Amino acid sequence: MSEPFAKNETLFKQAPDFREENIVDYRLPWGCQVISELKRSSSGKLYLASYGAYELQTAVSCLIQPQEGDRVRATVDQNKVFVTDILHRRQNNALNIDCGDRKLSISAAHLQLNGGREVEIKAEDITLRSKVSHWIAECMNQIGKRWFVKADDAWRKIKYSEDVEARNINYQAEEVLSVKGKLTAISGSTVVKVDGSQIHMG
Repeated sequence: MSEPFAKNETLFKQAPDFREENIVDYRLPWGCQVISELKRSSSGKLYLASYGAYELQTAVSCLIQPQEGDRVRATVDQNKVFVTDILHRRQNNALNIDCGDRKLSISAAHLQLNGGREVEIKAEDITLRSKVSHWIAECMNQIGKRWFVKADDAWRKIKYSEDVEARNINYQAEEVLSVKGKLTAISGSTVVKVDGSQIHMG
């Protein structure tokens, strides 16, 4: 073997570079799927057990927010692992769908939400558009600072009694205002005024 060839032979026997910035390239190939448990670091960040060198993120399709202790399936992408599925949750915590700042839209011919015991909706602005709307409840409490209702026709039927308390009540009718009752009483602590071009009593 010639001396120049012997020197060049050592070029092919060099060990791969396992420096910290390159070590991730030798661990798992891109697209590889792993199943592991999520743990939380001292800084409060979640990481995949046995794969702590990878940055953990949640895939867009995985709407359920991962929690510590979840057993998940994740896909490797460069130096990151994306949680794609939550396989098992040890804690009996609530499932949280978190889209971040993104908009979530659900389209279906028939959509039913069944809360069992309770349904709670929180939002700064709620819009409901429907041709027909039905609200059926044994007890309904509505509390608001300002309530505005606009309709072409409105009809309300109260089976027993209705009480209204307000500082000022103003009814305006362009044509007819009718108040009827088997027993009707109008009283004012200071002034009662009846004004009209014609007043019929009796």
